[in-house]
This record gives sequence, structure tokens and C-alpha cells, in this order.
Amino acid sequence: MDDSLLARTLTHLEAQIAAQGNNLAEANERGALTYPIEQALRDPGRDWDRRMHRLLVLSAVPEATVLARQWRERDRTNADALLLQVFADIHRSRAMGAALDIEGTVSLCRRAAELAPEDPAPWIALLSCQRLQRAPVRAVQPVWEAIRARDRWNREAHRQMLRYVSPEECGSNALTLQFLDSFASVAPSGSPVSAFALTSSLDRYRRVLAAGGIPALTAHRHWIRREELALVDQAVETWPQPGFLTHAAALADLNLLAYVLMRATRPREAWPVFEAISAVATGWPWELDGDALEQFQKEHRRAFRAANRRTDR
Repeated sequence: MDDSLLARTLTHLEAQIAAQGNNLAEANERGALTYPIEQALRDPGRDWDRRMHRLLVLSAVPEATVLARQWRERDRTNADALLLQVFADIHRSRAMGAALDIEGTVSLCRRAAELAPEDPAPWIALLSCQRLQRAPVRAVQPVWEAIRARDRWNREAHRQMLRYVSPEECGSNALTLQFLDSFASVAPSGSPVSAFALTSSLDRYRRVLAAGGIPALTAHRHWIRREELALVDQAVETWPQPGFLTHAAALADLNLLAYVLMRATRPREAWPVFEAISAVATGWPWELDGDALEQFQKEHRRAFRAANRRTDR
């Protein structure tokens, strides 16, 4: 995204890891590799949204599990070291199908919660474990409440819950809409959860396309229905304004809006959104239609042409 400190941290890690090869333990003996990670996670303070974003990105580094374990050996009471290991292990499990010791991971989550009682991250990690376990609502509800007590509009927590209540996991379409309604109308304007209603709308549109047949041929009408039209119109009016979206994943939300506008055949209105993005393309949702960067560049050009086309007189 536009997190310069995180970008510098990743660049430093990449260079150091490449230089050391298989000697990570020796290179990290005094924390040479984990110190930039420690700084990146400590820097946001109580900005839980920024911390969570950095934690998720850093945990996806291929060497994150090894680095986290070395960090824990050096400092056994550091909650961030525990969290880096937990999220790295969960990422490996989801992305690569690696085996995950659920009981051990849950134990680490609870230990991190003890060490950092104000931080919602240990509880978000626990929620992720519960998704993997297909835990019942009675077990998930206290964890959800613990997160909300610490950071009411936490983006990652809401994303996790939306997946949990989806028909693909432990819920249904009706439950997904019910959950969205529970926060969409009361969340502050421009909050980190602002994009989830539009994300859900895009999911419904994609499901119709995937179903094929006559419904797929008329799927474009999804974007002119009253509810969807109002949702997109409100986003177009506010999201691209400078300073309106300030959370860590703001550029991801703008990519989503640009994609939706192009699918809704509104390229002229998409151009100011592309300008606000400043050429920072995200993988999703562009990857839904092929190579993400190619799709982004193609639609960027199309929106530019539409915005600069002279109106016939």
C-alpha cells in the first residue's frame, strides 16, 4: 500500500535474507533481522488498524515462521514475537495447506493476550483458528466481543467474521446480510470497515456470473438495482476525496471501487478513483478477470479515454 516504513522493512528483510542464504540463525543471533520487524510493529502504538496490517503483511514473508521462532527464543515474553509466529503459521496453513497445530496455536494466542491485554490481534488470531475449526457460534461470540471491546471497527476482524458467517463456512447468505446490516449503517463514515458492503455486493455479482445460464447474461443489471446503485454512488462521492479514507488498506478499497465502476460500465466516474489510487494496484479484485496488473492497466487506460473523450455537440 502506501506504508513507507513497512516498505523499507520488507526491502531490508529481502536484502538481508538474500545475503545470508541458509544462515538465518547466525544472521539473526542478535536480532539483526527481527529488529526491523519489532520496530515496524511497535511504531503504530495503539493504531490497531495499522499494526494489524503490518502484522499480516510481515507474517506472509516466507521466512516469517523461522524468524518468529528465533525472536521468541531471544525474548520469551514478547507478545509481538508470539503474534508473528501465530499469523505466519496460520498463513502457511491457509495459503499452502501446511499442517497447523491448532491447540498449540490457540495456546500461543491466549499467551499473547495475557502479555498484551489491550491488543485485539491475539483475539483476531484466535478467531482465525476458530474458523479453521468450524467452531460453533457460542464459542466464537465471546472472542468477537473481546475484539470489539478493544477495537470496535477492526477491519481484519470483520473480514474474518464475514467469512465465518458465509455459506461457504458456517453461515448462509441470509446470515451474511444480517451481519453486514449489524454494522454497515452504524460504522463511522470512512472507517476501516467501509468497503465490506461493496465487497459483499461484488461477491453476489460474481456468484451470478459463475452460475452461468440466463442469469449470467443479465448479471450486469446487478449494478443498476436501487440498493447497489445507492451503495456505489455513495462510495463514488466520498471515497476518492483526499483524506476521507485514512486506514491502512485505503488503497485496496479504492481498487475495489475502481473495479466495480468498470464492471458497472461507469468508466468516466472511475477515472478520479484511479487518480486517487496513484497507480498502486492490488491483486484483488483485478485477478478475478486474469492477470491483476494487466487487468488494472487495461481498465486504467479505458477509464482515462472515457474521462477525456469529448462530448459530441
